[in-house]
Amino acid sequence: MLTGAASRAEDAPATIRFGDVGFGFGTPFGVGLQAIADAKGFIAEEFKGTPTKLQFTYFTGTGPAINEALSNGQLDFASYGAVPNIIGKSNGLDTVILASYGGTTVFGAARPDVDIKSIADLKGRKVAIQKATIIHWALISALKNAGLTEKDITIVDLKNADQLAALAAKSVDAAFGADFLLPLEDKGLAKIFYKSSEAGAFGDGFGAFLVTDKFRKAYPEATQKVVNGFVKAAHWLGDEKNREEAFQIWSRAGTPIDVIRRSNVGSPLKEKYNPRLDAFFTARYKSGIAFDLEQKLIRREVNLDTWVDRSYVDKAVSSLKLDAFWPDRGENGTLQN
Repeated sequence: MLTGAASRAEDAPATIRFGDVGFGFGTPFGVGLQAIADAKGFIAEEFKGTPTKLQFTYFTGTGPAINEALSNGQLDFASYGAVPNIIGKSNGLDTVILASYGGTTVFGAARPDVDIKSIADLKGRKVAIQKATIIHWALISALKNAGLTEKDITIVDLKNADQLAALAAKSVDAAFGADFLLPLEDKGLAKIFYKSSEAGAFGDGFGAFLVTDKFRKAYPEATQKVVNGFVKAAHWLGDEKNREEAFQIWSRAGTPIDVIRRSNVGSPLKEKYNPRLDAFFTARYKSGIAFDLEQKLIRREVNLDTWVDRSYVDKAVSSLKLDAFWPDRGENGTLQN
C-alpha cells in the first residue's frame, strides 16, 4: 500500500518533456506560445523548489515528427497544429487537449509576373503548399470562401524551402505558407496577395497544447502547474508592452524581427494567443476534423467531447483572475456576455 509521502511524490516527475514545432539553423526554436513559456520561464517557475526538470525540444520535422515522438513515448506535452494532431489522435495517440496554442497567420504569395490579386485569381493556377498541415487547411478554407474548390487549382506538395525555389524557377504560380514568404516580396521574387488574419475570425490557422493521458493521470497536480505556466505566458504575451520582447524571442528561430513584426501587424496578441477552450475553439477544431476526413488524412472521426479537457485551463484562468481578460467566445468568435 502506498504511503502518503509516496503518493505525493507521484506529483513530482523527475523530468517533463515538451515538444513544439521548430525552425532555424543550429539549435531550432519555436515561434509560438510554448516558446514564450520556455524563454521566460513561466512553466519552470511553477516547479521552483522541486526536483522536476523541464526539457524542451523543437522539431523541424513539424507535426509528423511530434506525432512520432508522442507515439514512441518521448514527450509528455506537445504544442502543434490541428491538422497533424487530429491525425495523431485518430491513429490512436493517447493525447488530451489542455489549451489552445493560438493562431498561425497564413500568407499567399504569387509570382510578380502573374496576375493574382486575390484567392479567386488562383483558378487554373499551380499552387505550392505543404500538405497535411494547418496551412493546407487554410488554403482549402480560403478557396471555399471564394467560391472555389480544390479542383479549381493544381496543388504542388512542397516543403517550405522547395516552395521558394519553385516560385523563383516559375514552376508554380503561387505558394501558401507562413511568414517565411514575406522576404520574397522584399526581393521582388513574389507579391503577397493574401493574409489570413484579414480574412475574418476563421482565417488564421490553429492548434492546441496537449498532454498524454498517461501523464495527466499519473501527475494531475504537475499537469495543472504546467497549464498555469502556459496561461501565464499567454497573459504576458497579451500585454502590448511585451510585444517587441516577444518578437525578439521568436527571432531566435531564424526569422528576422522585421518579418515577425510585419506578420503580426493588425493582430492583437491577446486575441491571437487566447488559450481558452471555448465554443470558438471547438468550432475551429470541428472544421479541422472535417478537413482531415475530406482529405482522407484520417479514416474515422475524432470525438472532441472526450479529447478536450478544459478543466485545467479554466482553473488556471480563474485562479489568475483572467476571466475578464479572455471572456468565452461564441462559435463565430464573438465575445459572450
